[in-house]
Amino acid sequence: MRRSRTKDDILNEICKGEVISGGMLASRLGISRTAVWKAVNALRAQGFFIDGVGGGYMLSPYNTRLCNKQAEFAVKAERLIFKEKTDSTNEDAKKLAEAGAEEFTVVLAKKQTGGKGRLGRSFFSPEGGLYFSVILRPELPASACLKITTAAAVSMAKAIMRTTNCPAKIKWVNDIYISSKKVCGILTEGAFDAENGRLKYAVLGIGVNVGTPKGGFPEELEDKAGALFDTSAPPSLVYFSLVNEFLSGFREYYKNVDEMPHIEEYRKYSLLDGKIVSYKKDGKTHTAEVCGIGDNAELIVKDKKGERPLLSGEVTITNYE
Repeated sequence: MRRSRTKDDILNEICKGEVISGGMLASRLGISRTAVWKAVNALRAQGFFIDGVGGGYMLSPYNTRLCNKQAEFAVKAERLIFKEKTDSTNEDAKKLAEAGAEEFTVVLAKKQTGGKGRLGRSFFSPEGGLYFSVILRPELPASACLKITTAAAVSMAKAIMRTTNCPAKIKWVNDIYISSKKVCGILTEGAFDAENGRLKYAVLGIGVNVGTPKGGFPEELEDKAGALFDTSAPPSLVYFSLVNEFLSGFREYYKNVDEMPHIEEYRKYSLLDGKIVSYKKDGKTHTAEVCGIGDNAELIVKDKKGERPLLSGEVTITNYE
């Protein structure tokens, strides 16, 4: 038990991003330098990349094992709840929101067993991805969920590009693509006050395929899903950089999200402009060309009958190239 606590204590110290000597660790923790050395080697055996620098230790920038201690220091949120595995970060966040958790509380998990996307679909969430949900408390009507989702899409596309240099695009309304593959999905869920139709709170859920799953994507997804990195274990700092870049950009949009300050950038990142898409309306499948994005983030399409807005639904690209 003592050895386990020693490892946790040492991990807590070396996750701060600075080199700390074995002697300083021994002094702070009230143990011998030999005990420090043994605990560091035990952590390395568990998969943590720990560098020895000038007689000291620090968690390597190339460390690939996500852990609570590093997340606590790295993620810039009001409050962070880190989970090795959970059913759904959105469900966790909703429970916290109902219990009064503060705005910009973040639930982050290494793996989800019951992740979900739009229209009740399941969201494949193996270890190697980034899964997090943010609690929001906007004083806005229920219609604000679309504005929150589109602001999040722009923020995540920019976060991906800043962190990886990958040319991310937004597929209306809430998916992030690189080339022809989906790498990120976004789901906003809200709880409403029945008396005034306004939001009590909203939970913004984001799933990013950061690394390629061990064994690859399931057969039904291998032609549709992509990842930011070919490896199944990207450096942990990539995950935290994505979260922080997202939160930084999203906070700015969120201040005035009802006015949609992000709409021009949403248009700029649109994947669908000029594409031929199919969609369902009134029980029938239609084909049309995408003309652009409207002021309220509606998709503008054109067919033989002229232009029309799509306010919701699912579209499929029929001529990706």
